[in-house]
Amino acid sequence: MPAAGWIPADGPTSWGSLGGPGAHGPKAHADVRISNMSLILRHLQTSPALSRTRLARETGLSKATVSTLVAELCSRGLLIEEEPDLSGNVGRPSTGLRTAPRAAAGIGLEISGASLLLSIADLTGEVVLRRSELVGDAEHLPDRMIEHVAAMLSHALDQLTRQGTTVPGIVLAQPGIIDYTGNTVRYSSTLGWHDIPVADRVRDAVARRMNPKDSVPTITLENDAKLAALATYERYAQTGVRNLLYLSGGEGIGAGIISDGHLLRGWLGLTGEVGHMPVEPEGLACRCGRRGCWETRSGLQALTAAYPPGDEVRDETTSLDARIEILRQRFDAGDAELARRLELSQQALARALAILEDVLNPQVIVLSGYLAAFADVFLDSTTAALKARLLDQRATVRLETSHLGQWASSQGAALVALESVLDNPSLVDRGPGS
Repeated sequence: MPAAGWIPADGPTSWGSLGGPGAHGPKAHADVRISNMSLILRHLQTSPALSRTRLARETGLSKATVSTLVAELCSRGLLIEEEPDLSGNVGRPSTGLRTAPRAAAGIGLEISGASLLLSIADLTGEVVLRRSELVGDAEHLPDRMIEHVAAMLSHALDQLTRQGTTVPGIVLAQPGIIDYTGNTVRYSSTLGWHDIPVADRVRDAVARRMNPKDSVPTITLENDAKLAALATYERYAQTGVRNLLYLSGGEGIGAGIISDGHLLRGWLGLTGEVGHMPVEPEGLACRCGRRGCWETRSGLQALTAAYPPGDEVRDETTSLDARIEILRQRFDAGDAELARRLELSQQALARALAILEDVLNPQVIVLSGYLAAFADVFLDSTTAALKARLLDQRATVRLETSHLGQWASSQGAALVALESVLDNPSLVDRGPGS
């Protein structure tokens, strides 16, 4: 079971606007109680069903401290105790502790060109709800999109509030460049947005729909590919992978980069805008205004441009998955022009990944979107091309497809939305009579 709000091992000490990763060892300062509750809660995410004795040993806290803080975490509904082990061992039977389902949940919502994808995850790591809604061309206008997003979030918040679940935060997964200081979309070529204060405007739109007595959870923004990389990397981290490159294969090409267990953002958050690498300097015009960008060869539009304007694969109001499925059917039926364009896309992919491999030295490269749907076209040929360029055969990279599909970004957003509770468990109120 994935750990909600999971942070890469030895990960960054700061998430910028998304909050910090919390305690990684016993603290000794004014908020020691909260810090040590955070330590216990995070530890039980990755090592569930531990006894108090073992929890004390593994965290470095005293048994008395562990007992006191576990009691408080249980009173807040964040931990539950399993039945005592009565297997006949000598001594007092021990009870296992684990994170409680439904006590707190994070909401993640991905804004894409054709749809809104919402995921809700609780502290056990379980994704308790997924919902998708299509958006039309007119909804690319910021006002329309923000109202649609607010309506989905308000419905989810109402549902969670009625079942007594605390929602500490909402993270919006956004294509394009994020201004983390202002919680603003600086530029999104997918949506045609410039300097839109999305988080503030969504918060105001949600507030208009809520009971005035209720407060809107903190809303933050993050790039969609970065969040997808976090959600995807969890599985690989468990097998010792420390360096991973995640590629989104949609209208454009974006990347999430995990380097030595850290999510890379870069100076202004521009890390991962690989779709605009100049792979053909005098090549095709890109929607960003430049020429020869990688996504002009390996973005989905490089394939759909083979068809006339009214063709269903060019209808951006249709979900990405549906359009990819149509392309897959046409390829399997022998569409020669599509096969030619896929070959060009694969060649561009190999050229671009050869550069990224030399710069980043990933252990694993994960393909998603249409790149994953056409794995039979991309994987073997690209792997062979990368092997042919290796300086050291021991550095062979594994090229694989995403196991999360279209939900990777919203799931990553939901997990990160739980970070504030993992940092400060006292955000969840104690139960009646506690």
